[in-house]
Amino acid sequence: MDWPVIGFWVGLLIPAVSYLLYPLAVVGLGRLVRSSRLNVDGPWPDLTVAIAAHNEEATIERAVRSVLDQEYPGPRVSVSVGLDGCTDRTLGVLQAMQDPRLTILDLPRAGKAATDNRLVAAAQSDVVVTTSAGSEFAPGALADLAGPFRDPRVGCVTGVFRPRPGSTDAEQGEGLYWRFEYLVMNAESRLGLLAMASGTALAFRRALFRPIPADSDADVVVAPTVALLGSRVVHVPSAVVFDDGPATLEAVLRSRRRMALRALPATLDLVPRLLAAGRFGAAFGLIAHKVFRWLTPAAGVLWVISAGALIAAPNPTYAPVIIGLVVGAALLFAVGLAYRRTRGAIASLALAQLAFSLALFDVIRGRRARMWTRQPE
Repeated sequence: MDWPVIGFWVGLLIPAVSYLLYPLAVVGLGRLVRSSRLNVDGPWPDLTVAIAAHNEEATIERAVRSVLDQEYPGPRVSVSVGLDGCTDRTLGVLQAMQDPRLTILDLPRAGKAATDNRLVAAAQSDVVVTTSAGSEFAPGALADLAGPFRDPRVGCVTGVFRPRPGSTDAEQGEGLYWRFEYLVMNAESRLGLLAMASGTALAFRRALFRPIPADSDADVVVAPTVALLGSRVVHVPSAVVFDDGPATLEAVLRSRRRMALRALPATLDLVPRLLAAGRFGAAFGLIAHKVFRWLTPAAGVLWVISAGALIAAPNPTYAPVIIGLVVGAALLFAVGLAYRRTRGAIASLALAQLAFSLALFDVIRGRRARMWTRQPE
């Protein structure tokens, strides 16, 4: 078998596995296989909701109040906000709230990972919930996130991010993307393969937390670390947290590039450790669901080069297959552009491939993302 044939199949299978074959397989199996029931007879845990904030005066009060207004059957809910070198009125907005359940850590600028580490270290509760400074918990979301921890086997719970109603095409596209993600994550949860989480709605046992590397994020490392330590990671579709999300296509590109840049090195470090510890399902899920997705742009380039070489060959036996794939993709693209929701999803998917390409190039040249702000600095 010569290199164009190998390149053709490798370049085709990587995106096909990540975006089609693996999702279909886990969703199908998730509906057939009966997941082990959680033993939720234990006590409700204490909760600390930790929010890292950098210049979030416009949204921080909404985020905090959406937590404090939750009805929670457990013993205690508190909110701890870490100010990551804020230079606006975020501190003043929080101080004006005057709620005894609110703690403020005024910290120098060090990045989200460092701020999250400080927040978790200062927490006194059994379970910590991390979310964004622009979030808004739906009614009952906090109890839904905390409920599975009544089973001692559960170490991490992840909920659902949704864009706010009336959002832009870019936000709607992101929302459709995340609905697809959560469909797969819910099936992985049922099958015991889940080792990832949404950073907008992430809860974990404080005893299982390990410090987040400066160039990564809680939603990247917490769930795989919990799986590595032998505890379950559970997805709860009813735990909905709203956020603004990236409102423009430029913001989508920036957000995806940053997420991939912070996730790729950490995930490549965690997968071998999961394999060495015998957590094969979690490792396979990360490879098929995440690593292959980040490699899709490189695989696409490989496929185009290989397909061109096969068509130019003296006996182009692959030509009908290549033409059929190209025509089919073009038809799907044209149909998708006819509808607003799918139009946003297509734009989001295309920008994701560009973002993954840029992030992969960043990783290769040794660049890392340690600081974050909602607007370009």
